[in-house]
Amino acid sequence: MKRYFRYILMGMMAVVVAFSASAQTADGMLKKAAAAINGAGGLTAFFTLDYGQQKMTGTLKASGRKFALQTSSTSTWYDGKSMWTYNPNTKETTLMTPTPQEVGEANPLAIVNSYSSAFTASFAKSQTKGSKTIVLTPKSKQSGYKSVHVTIPDGTSFPSKLVVIPSSGQKVSVSVSQVKTGQKLPESSFVYPKSKYPKVEIVDLR
Repeated sequence: MKRYFRYILMGMMAVVVAFSASAQTADGMLKKAAAAINGAGGLTAFFTLDYGQQKMTGTLKASGRKFALQTSSTSTWYDGKSMWTYNPNTKETTLMTPTPQEVGEANPLAIVNSYSSAFTASFAKSQTKGSKTIVLTPKSKQSGYKSVHVTIPDGTSFPSKLVVIPSSGQKVSVSVSQVKTGQKLPESSFVYPKSKYPKVEIVDLR
């Protein structure tokens, strides 16, 4: 009987150790991904965005927390404090001081970059050969997210796909096709080029 209980105890300990190792590995992969993004210097990423019935391609230029996003429907610039979004359909540009959630919705890589403060990481139950998918679960119910799924190909630390599922609203899926790193991007890359849109109204929401 003592031997039986000892085997049960050993089995329970093995499960706990395996679970902890899995969680640490998922967290470790995200830390490496964040380090890869932070250590890339200036980077340019080419991606495909799926949003409801809409599908479009775009380009992201980023350096640290700053980024500029270009798609066929909108253009966004974020200098680390203020965010401008130009809508060619309305011929308007909105200017705001975004929340962390709004920054993450505009640039999902920003979520990976600072995930540890707002999310816990674990491996997805279903995995695809050749990559690992990690699920980020918000620590707070007020975060605005249900979850974020980050797919990282084997042998690299750069995410190839991010799926953002907000608490309310439409799921956003971003598939990264190519990333160029080590680029020198001037500070003006992340500031709204007002001279380029002289007749566009700026709606200041700050």
